[in-house]
Amino acid sequence: MTKGEDVTREKRIGGLARAARGIATVALAVALGCAAAKQLAALRQVEFHLNGVSGARLAGVTLDNIRSYSDLKPADLARLGLAIAAHHVPLDLTLQVEGRSPETNTVTAKLVAMEWTCLVDDHEVVSGQLSEPYTFEPGKARDIPVLVSLDLMQTFGSRRQDLIDVALSLAGRNASAHRATLRLTPSVATALGSIRYPVPVTLTISAPGAR
Repeated sequence: MTKGEDVTREKRIGGLARAARGIATVALAVALGCAAAKQLAALRQVEFHLNGVSGARLAGVTLDNIRSYSDLKPADLARLGLAIAAHHVPLDLTLQVEGRSPETNTVTAKLVAMEWTCLVDDHEVVSGQLSEPYTFEPGKARDIPVLVSLDLMQTFGSRRQDLIDVALSLAGRNASAHRATLRLTPSVATALGSIRYPVPVTLTISAPGAR
């Protein structure tokens, strides 16, 4: 075999090796892409519901049995008045979100993070992010507590009844004059890394006149 033939043979082998590596890379990318798409589809199939609101307190006043401004006792109104005078009217509550994966789902959905936003009459009032991971096995439900804390006076002014009405809407009281919603944007773990849910999920907390 001549020197020229050796060079040609080496080039041919090198070309075949590069082609093989290219095919392997494409195959791996396709496999990873399919895995990522399958895992993202698994999260999309998870159904999110709001199971209620717990621990709602406005400036230290428990709202569990309050459905309207008229239900407040004089001591409650006095406490709220002191909070307004101090320019700090905190509202604290927990939104009880449930995620359930259908039994027909063949993949365990892996939620690695979730951004959330509370809205009152379609206006954003507070937002946050859950960093604790959750897995949703087919046919099983998981509770996801969303802790909400905000100063109502910063957004809604100092009129006492207005603050009560907004607080009741976020506490899930349908007697409120406002519509409150929770918007969720999950992120799912895939073979290609974390992927943010493309379409947010919107859950109604309360709506005027709803029963």
